[in-house]
Parts: sequence; C-alpha cells; structure tokens
Amino acid sequence: MTKAGNGKPKKTQVADEGKMNLINRLLSQTDTKIQGRFQEEQPEGCIWLNSHKLLLEGLDFDLVYTPLRHLGYKAVISLLGPLYAKNHVPYSVSVNMGLSVKYFVEDIEELWSGMVAALEEHKINNVELNLLPSLTGLTISLSSLGKQQRELFVQSPTPISGDLICISGNLGAAYMGLQLLEREKALFTDNPDIQPNLQQYKFILKSYLNPNLDTSAIEALNLNSIYPSDGAFISDGLADAVKRVCKRNNLGAKIFLDKIPIASQTFQMAEELGIDATTAALNGGDDFQFLYTVPLSMYESLQKEVAQLDIIGHLCSADFGTLLITPDGTELNLKAQGWSE
Repeated sequence: MTKAGNGKPKKTQVADEGKMNLINRLLSQTDTKIQGRFQEEQPEGCIWLNSHKLLLEGLDFDLVYTPLRHLGYKAVISLLGPLYAKNHVPYSVSVNMGLSVKYFVEDIEELWSGMVAALEEHKINNVELNLLPSLTGLTISLSSLGKQQRELFVQSPTPISGDLICISGNLGAAYMGLQLLEREKALFTDNPDIQPNLQQYKFILKSYLNPNLDTSAIEALNLNSIYPSDGAFISDGLADAVKRVCKRNNLGAKIFLDKIPIASQTFQMAEELGIDATTAALNGGDDFQFLYTVPLSMYESLQKEVAQLDIIGHLCSADFGTLLITPDGTELNLKAQGWSE
C-alpha cells in the first residue's frame, strides 16, 4: 500500500489486484489450510444440518461504529450458533460478499481477518469464498454445514411437556450495547466535536460488537450423557427462541421471569436509557446464547455437572400457550416480534 498525496495510505481497488488473485490470497492467509472449495467427500455415519445467514449494511450492521474485523468475526459465529444449538459440529462454511466501489482491498482484508479468526477458533478448514459487485454497500451471505454422529442423533429424546428450559448465559446486554452506540452516534452527528467516553460500558459494548460463542455448555452436556431434546440459538431475543422451539414441537412453555439471568451492567444501562431490562432480554437481539430443553429426569445430573446452564422454565401442553410467569404468579402471554398473538 503506497502513500497518497495527502499523506494517507492509498487504498487498492479490487480491479487493480484482480478478483481471483485477491480471493486466492485471502484463502491462503491462515494456518488452518483453508480450501477454496468444499471437499466432495463428507464423513459417513453423520446427520447433517444447514445454517444460513444474510447480513445487509444499514439494516444488520452500521459501519459508523462497527469495526470490519469485529463484523467478520461476528458474522461467522452468528452462522455457527444455530448448528451448536442443535448439537451439530460445524464442518464447512461458504462466504459470499457483495461489495460496492467504496470498499477497497484493504477493507476486504480487514473483514476477512475477523472471519478467519472465527474459522480458526472453531477449527473449520473447509471454506469457500466469493466476491461479487453490489450497488447497495456491503452484503454478506453465509452458509454452513454441520455434522452430528448418528449415534448421538439416535440418543436424542423427543421433546415432551415437563422438559426443562435452560439457557447458557445472561441476556439483554447486546441490545443495550446497540442502544448505547446509537445514542453516541446521534450525539456525534449533532456535534462532531463531542468525543464519547465509553470506558465504563465495556461489557455491553463487547456483548454487541465482539460477542463470544461459548460452546462449553453443549460440550458438558454431551460429556455427561445429557442429551437435549431440542435447542435454539438466541439471536432475536429469548421470546423468539422459546416460541420457535414450541412451534416445531407443538408444545407450550412457562418461563419464570425471576429466573432469567440479566447482568447488573445491563440493568444499569437500561435505567440510564429508560428501557426495561426485561424487555431487552425477551426481545433484544444478538445475545448469542443457547437455549436447550432437557428431560426432567436429568435434573439432578444437570444441576451437578452443567453449571453453565440456568434453568428458567419448562415445556408444557400447547393448550397453555407460551407464558411468562411473574414472581407473584401472574401469567402473561410471551410476546415476540414477528409472531402474531
């Protein structure tokens, strides 16, 4: 990269390097020996599951406050989350990027470096990459294939009324982080001289910008022969995840409000912004936690061996619907965006 006349580094147009040269160079920049195409032979004796993700600039992410490397990392783990939720191990990832002319080779490299970090972390070495033109900024389309041993699939029980509903971590922090960033963006837009001081908000900012995909819960479940009857990735709020599990199994659910884990920093930010922290947990996005349903018969083993999970409710007959139970015993209908009541 050379210096431009104004002293700033001159960025490289994709056309100057060539699309295929750039793709080949990106694919070679990792120790995991990432391949440019999917392997034709897949392991036998496995059950396979697909995961897909589409991210659109201006709707799913805002590059005013989202570093490209963080975006790349987050895009990949948002794709892998649904596979881990169904107790599958990611096997391959395909990435298609739609790029407008405002994106240079250096920008693509920064975005890709975040993706590579996630791929290496989850030991995925079967990857496909393609770069395409776009008239509307940046579009990221991803798909992944996950595998599960047939023996494990056979041992997974069918969800029934009474199964425990468990989640892997606190909720609402990512939504609070997004609201904080939007507030600071608005202040900066009104007065560019204002420099935000965000040191005290590191937890909620990391929850949104650079979340961690903690798979230790499903690893502990499998290690102790506790097989979930179902699972969901919490990316659009707890209420949505609960409703998805209930819908596909023709069951209802009772969630206890005082059992939902919410971090103190989330409560503090919610109070500062005048937002209800419970609403953020139920309907906020990008928490990147897991929801698992576990047979009631495994309760003692679950409590003893899998400390990563919080039990927040149980499945019930579909006749009850999906309910939120307050500490005083009041039953409220669990509402989620995109679901008609």
